[in-house]
Amino acid sequence: MNNRLTIIYCILTGVCALASGVQGQECPLPLDDNQVVIESRLSENQLRDFRQLTKQKVAEFQRYLTVVADPDQQSNIRELAIENTLLLFLPGATMEVGSNNVVREYPLAIYLRRLKNMEKKYADITITFYDLALVGDWAKTNQGYLTTATYFQRFQAFNRKGQPVYRAKTAKQMAVDLRNRKDPFYDENRWTVLLGNVRLSETAPATGR
Repeated sequence: MNNRLTIIYCILTGVCALASGVQGQECPLPLDDNQVVIESRLSENQLRDFRQLTKQKVAEFQRYLTVVADPDQQSNIRELAIENTLLLFLPGATMEVGSNNVVREYPLAIYLRRLKNMEKKYADITITFYDLALVGDWAKTNQGYLTTATYFQRFQAFNRKGQPVYRAKTAKQMAVDLRNRKDPFYDENRWTVLLGNVRLSETAPATGR
């Protein structure tokens, strides 16, 4: 991770080593019948820690979204928020959005760019999140583990008079992939959580400002 991205990552999140708490803990390792460590399997304690880390990564993603959507933020800060958002996700991840009962799917990079460019259509945009992300239990795969995380957001757009012209409350469910791979933030191999495709699971008109 280069110095410029490290600095902006710390500014936006207040966290300089997101995964260090999990990686540095002394957790009991899973052993086979011969007391040999099973490299492809994590202990229950480790899986519990990675569930907590997943919640942290979803929270970082949410903070980045608010920065990207905010037209009052400096353009370079918003661009770096886009770059760091993409590092949280698997390559090729997609985002579903819904409007007027129509659901569309975009590559995540395109979605983030469209979100930033909404300032050309609206005078102000706010994205707020309510309730904590819900993270399911891990399911073992040949490569590692999978789960889903559900988060809830309110999207509001305003005209130049400060009047709301679009509101929506949505529930979104994202895939979460945990496996031993090169960590995009630290450029080394380790058990790493990356977020995946985000699916629109529920949407409703929002009320109140």
